[in-house]
Amino acid sequence: MSVYKESIQAFIEIIESGLISTADWADLSQRANNFLEDDEEICEEIDQWLQLESRSQIREAYIQKLEAIAASSPIENDNSIGIAKSKSTTPSNQPSPSSKEQVVNAIQRNSPPPDSDTTPSEPKN
Repeated sequence: MSVYKESIQAFIEIIESGLISTADWADLSQRANNFLEDDEEICEEIDQWLQLESRSQIREAYIQKLEAIAASSPIENDNSIGIAKSKSTTPSNQPSPSSKEQVVNAIQRNSPPPDSDTTPSEPKN
């Protein structure tokens, strides 16, 4: 796995962990919708988003996830070659989602519900 893919995977795990506050979801969602398809640029956007001091706890958790992923990754970056140089059995005829799709989907799946205080309620009889 490339360094960029590892970074994106670590960030997706952070999204799924529940560490992101409700206040940060809107900014993150908006930023993710503007991501380009390039993994390097997505990583730069993630890094910029994590720079706010208020997100230092998220940044620390992200770094820990990234280190764990990097430590468990095989030395060889060719994902199609497995143990003893055997070929992977992953079907290659199905396209995998882009990194941008993966991040956006993780955000959508894990976003908190809209604040009920801001939605008008119908009068109850």
